[in-house]
Amino acid sequence: MSPRALTLALIASVALNLFVIGAVVGGVVVGHRLREAAPAAARSRQPVWVAADTLPPEHRRAYREMLRGHAVEVGSQLHQARRARREAWAGLAADPLDGPGVARRLSQARALEMTARGGLEERIVDFAAELPPKERAALADGLARSGPAGGQRALRPPQDR
Repeated sequence: MSPRALTLALIASVALNLFVIGAVVGGVVVGHRLREAAPAAARSRQPVWVAADTLPPEHRRAYREMLRGHAVEVGSQLHQARRARREAWAGLAADPLDGPGVARRLSQARALEMTARGGLEERIVDFAAELPPKERAALADGLARSGPAGGQRALRPPQDR
């Protein structure tokens, strides 16, 4: 191979390597930023977070700080509930089946979730008690509209089409 061809091959190789390294670094940076933004975006779409969108900025900020503080407190309860539910569903595969044991673990999981939810609802009521009537009404409207179909949940199973 001639020295000129070798030099061109070396330059092409360096250029290709720089392109690949740039693509990898760019992908890592973009992925990192997306992971940071995803929890905030997901949280902001949750009904209890969206309910305060009409509040003035200072009350909206206080409301969301209250929710963040509560989320930290109930995280272990929700983790225990998920673990109890996983254990219950895994118990369905056991032979012989312990139906009452599975039902008991599912009941425990529901109780833990309801305790966490009850605590959240109590905190929201306490927060709302401090708001002026107009803002309290706006928060109540946002909470009432939260969830599927604006808070109107179907209690019957979906019909086959």
